[in-house]
Amino acid sequence: MIKNVVSAAQAREEVRDYVAQELSLDPETIQTRVVFNRELPWVDGRTRPCFLVEWAEPNGRDGVALAGPYTHNFFEFTRADAYQLGAQNAWRQQLLNLYAGCELVVHARLTQTLTDVPDPTRLAVIKQSLQERSNWRVAVNVSLREFLRLGTDEYYIFNGSWVWNPHYHYSAVKGFMPFGDKTLMTLPKQEFIPVRSHSPFEALPEVGEDGAYPGELVSFIIVRNDQIIETRDLDLYTRTLMNQVATFYALGRDQGPFQIEMAEQQG
Repeated sequence: MIKNVVSAAQAREEVRDYVAQELSLDPETIQTRVVFNRELPWVDGRTRPCFLVEWAEPNGRDGVALAGPYTHNFFEFTRADAYQLGAQNAWRQQLLNLYAGCELVVHARLTQTLTDVPDPTRLAVIKQSLQERSNWRVAVNVSLREFLRLGTDEYYIFNGSWVWNPHYHYSAVKGFMPFGDKTLMTLPKQEFIPVRSHSPFEALPEVGEDGAYPGELVSFIIVRNDQIIETRDLDLYTRTLMNQVATFYALGRDQGPFQIEMAEQQG
């Protein structure tokens, strides 16, 4: 549902009609309110009005949608979920990034050929690099979830988690440094390796009795071309939500144009 929304009244009406259509409800039964609006630079380089709209339907279901250059509702999130994505403007920024990510993905798939087909040789090289056992962290349980080509950039969204290499320690000055000459980590030859959460900045404990390795259960790993896009600033709850929309999150975070000044408290 695409519409150039330019006012708060239009945004409320647009989201109401959109949600009603998707849920097969009477539009008059849906409540909406604008919680954020700003003119922000859009992916086409122009400045466009953008409206973040909360909605609720009679049976208790609710959520957050965005209206502006086009309309999008995040059916993956309730309002309570959205609020858990950060402080007031932080959760708004996350949703704006997703909004831009959705647009970038849709545009790429409508205008580019072979968008969803990675080169198998390059894919194998990237997976091997993630799983390199001489690095300070080693990716395990890795499989490709989604691939997207955006212009000359290639985005790979992997399932997987990190385990910490015990042959490294963390230095506040130099980062992760090997203890000695040996850096090759030994991992069991099994299809699935259990991981338990542990900070890499602390001394690494031994592998647990349950066979779990100290590391980070990140659920998804994002690689742009040959560079890992770090997502370690996400807490577990936020990551669990973003796991459902990892591709949109990757694109919006990396290339999304919207930026809210976090010091502001505009409603």
